[in-house]
Amino acid sequence: MRQHLITFITVFAVLISPLATASGGGGFGQGGFSQKKVDQQYELGRSYYKSKQADGSTLTYCLRNGDSLSKLSRKSVRPFKKGPVSAFVDNLYSCNNPDLKISELVNDDQGEAILYYLNKRFKLKLQQG
Repeated sequence: MRQHLITFITVFAVLISPLATASGGGGFGQGGFSQKKVDQQYELGRSYYKSKQADGSTLTYCLRNGDSLSKLSRKSVRPFKKGPVSAFVDNLYSCNNPDLKISELVNDDQGEAILYYLNKRFKLKLQQG
């Protein structure tokens, strides 16, 4: 009887051990759930968008619609949805200094990252052109 119990426990332990390790519940920080995928380009653009300039001020982004400037919002970007990238970039100005385009204030790499961020954030679906 004791031999049967030992055999049963051994067989049970061998059968259960692959199930325990296959669940993904492993060591520290290795939970059974998949890790959240982070869009690195989006995060880089977001950091540029919110970063401070050399003088310590933060850039504020506005869109020019006709003669008026309005801060970026879902409503203000609506006329640019599914439009060309160039039209959006040409109308993106600094709210602090309305005579300066954002493209003149940031370098090309930062501009591309910021544009990627704004495109995804406001779901603009901008077209190349």
